[in-house]
Amino acid sequence: MTASATLQASKKKRDERERAVKEMEDKLGVLADHPEDADYTHTRPLDIVANLKSRKAGWTVERIMIAFIRTACDAHRKTNCLTEVMFHEALEAAKLKDKELDVSPDNIQGDFWGLPSSFKDTYNIIGVDTSLGLSQFCDQPTAETNDEAGLVKVFRKAGGIPFCKTNVPQTLFATECSNPIFGTSTNPHDSLRTPGGSSGGEAALVALHGTPIGWGSDVGGSLRVPSHNVGICALKPVRGRWPHSGGRPTVPGSDGVKVVEGPMARTVDDLIFASRTVLSLIPKMEGSFKGESLIPLPWRETEQPKRLKIGYFTGFPGLKTSPACSRAVRDTVEKLQAAGHEAVSFEPPRLLDAFKSFASMTSSDGYGTLLGNLGPDPMEPSLRLVTLGSKMPWLVHQLAVQILRWVVRDTLFADIFAVSRPKSVKELWAATALRDECNAEFCRAAWDHEAFDAVICPVLSVPAMEHGRTTLLSPVAIGTIVFNIIDSTVGVLPVARVDRELDSTPPDFLKGSVGSWILERRMYEGTNPAYNADKMHGLPIGVQVVAKPWQEEKVLKIMKVVEEAVKFK
Repeated sequence: MTASATLQASKKKRDERERAVKEMEDKLGVLADHPEDADYTHTRPLDIVANLKSRKAGWTVERIMIAFIRTACDAHRKTNCLTEVMFHEALEAAKLKDKELDVSPDNIQGDFWGLPSSFKDTYNIIGVDTSLGLSQFCDQPTAETNDEAGLVKVFRKAGGIPFCKTNVPQTLFATECSNPIFGTSTNPHDSLRTPGGSSGGEAALVALHGTPIGWGSDVGGSLRVPSHNVGICALKPVRGRWPHSGGRPTVPGSDGVKVVEGPMARTVDDLIFASRTVLSLIPKMEGSFKGESLIPLPWRETEQPKRLKIGYFTGFPGLKTSPACSRAVRDTVEKLQAAGHEAVSFEPPRLLDAFKSFASMTSSDGYGTLLGNLGPDPMEPSLRLVTLGSKMPWLVHQLAVQILRWVVRDTLFADIFAVSRPKSVKELWAATALRDECNAEFCRAAWDHEAFDAVICPVLSVPAMEHGRTTLLSPVAIGTIVFNIIDSTVGVLPVARVDRELDSTPPDFLKGSVGSWILERRMYEGTNPAYNADKMHGLPIGVQVVAKPWQEEKVLKIMKVVEEAVKFK
């Protein structure tokens, strides 16, 4: 393939998408002419299904599908969030559901019955591509039902109807959301800003009510970063409880940091509904996941103490947390304390080592496999800093590390850059051992010694950044990456908005900071810093709720406590 093949693939895919969206706009009308659609799209997913099953007047599966298709088209026009469009097939499936209800009203089963939903482009869905925005994977639609993603199978088994897929960054290894095939997705709150990655298109669609529930994935924050950026909720489970099979990996066989799948929604109640349905159904679908071994642990209705013990911290090593994001944690903690819960300041051990372990493992082959996905496609700018060290000859790389350490005098940046290079098997084992050490030490400190029910902390150091900013600020994702190394169940929910007066950067903000001055100056200083509370005014801010692995139910309950305490609007 050649560079021209990229342009041809992009034009073909964008034209197909435009025709499908325009066809529905011509057939069904546009959202601006149908404000009544909000009666359906602003209803909780649980209630949508209940209204359908009870045959509430005006509620049919076809009518619901029409409302969400119109809203998804509108969301796409605003944010460029869609990739594969299955609207025609979904409408036909909706009509069949309505006939099914007419014929056998007493035999309708499935907690997602009649519910539309979108999926991140990584999920295989029969009849459409899983291209990940890469030209060499275009025009390869999933042909066999058995090859569909495990989570799609669960969704269908529960009666749901997939109706579109959403955009991702090139190779999935970025906190932006852009690729040469489908283009750049934008933040619903500000088109000059990114929704984040890699579940960025999904987050944008959820935020704009274009889908009742979204489904993404996470290996370094890909569920949590976009949710923080656009102001929605998400759950990052641990691998082994939710199905992972049936997607297109960008680094097959890499298992040092495990990819996990999870739901995205506008409220914690919607996450609970999605998680309860999936986790209750998985044990009943043994043999459906292409040999994947899953823990047969169904949804558990758990009890929790009336007075929770919450640990909290407001920053991560390497990049000082912005006033807005640290305030969001402090305000959340104060509201939890006012509601009668105990909150304890916590200094988590070895977070920087956890980040180094991630950088070391993911770069162990010099990013050869990851970048091999590009084929003839031009590299997105967001990948440049991440992969820079791996491309240098060994001697040049070592010289660059020494210059960073002794001339530039940014020891922290030098340490991170030093591990981002190809490695021997022995070095990979050492990085994996470091992962396990960091995990064990955090667990001893947080769960064994302090006996926290959960830990609350920022998602990122800053709210949603402008497009292109992460070209030189990719380490901003340390806040989410560490909890892929420290094996944790993690939820994210919005708790505050940026306030230009409360969250401005004081003149001496970086005084005494021990982070990377290269990164921090780009973030907070100069004539055009990445963080600007005035320009960011009104943007949502999320927090992470971190707990032990396998505690999805507990995390969701604690997220509900937080949601009720902060009353985010």
